[in-house]
Amino acid sequence: MNLKNAKIRKIVLLTAIVILAAIYAVQLVTGSRSPIKNFILREKPDTLIIENSSQTVKLFYEGGLWYVSEEKISGDDQKIETLVNALKNIKTLGTVSRSSAVSELDRYGFTDSQTLTVKAEKSGKTIRTLKIGKNSETNLSSYIRLDEKPETLLADRNLRSIFEVKTEDLEQKIEQPQDEEQQPAN
Repeated sequence: MNLKNAKIRKIVLLTAIVILAAIYAVQLVTGSRSPIKNFILREKPDTLIIENSSQTVKLFYEGGLWYVSEEKISGDDQKIETLVNALKNIKTLGTVSRSSAVSELDRYGFTDSQTLTVKAEKSGKTIRTLKIGKNSETNLSSYIRLDEKPETLLADRNLRSIFEVKTEDLEQKIEQPQDEEQQPAN
C-alpha cells in the first residue's frame, strides 16, 4: 500500500509542477505586452502639411533647406526639424478607443474644428498622417489617430502644442543690422 501511495503522490506532484509551469509560461507571454508603443518613421519627409480649421501651413525641403508656403519663403530649419522629429518618432501610452463612432470621435476631439491634421510626404507620396484631437485632462498629452486607422491613441506628450503653428512662426527671422549712428553712446 505504501508503494502505491508514493506513486500517487509523485504523479500528483509532477502534475502540479506541470500545471504551475504552464501558468507561468502563459503569464510571461501575456504579461510582457506593454501598451507603450513607438511609431517610428524611417524616411525623412520632404513635405509637411499642417491643417486646422483656420489655416494650412505647407513646408518644403529642397536643396538641404526648409521653405515655408508655396512662395518658398526661407524657413527656420531648427523649428521645422523639431516638427519633423516629433512626427518621425511618436510614442503612445496606450489605446483609448478602437471605435470610429461619432460619439467616440467627438469625445476625443476628432469631429470639431479643433482637429489638427499633419501629413508627411516623400516624393509626393503620403508616408504618415497624424490627426491630433483634444489634449488629455492633464494637458500633458494628446489624443491622436495615426495613418487613417480607427484606433484613438494617447500620445506621451502634448503634440497639439508642438504642431499648433502659424506660417509666420516658421519663417526664417532675419535681424537687420543697426546703424552705428542709432546705437546709444557709452
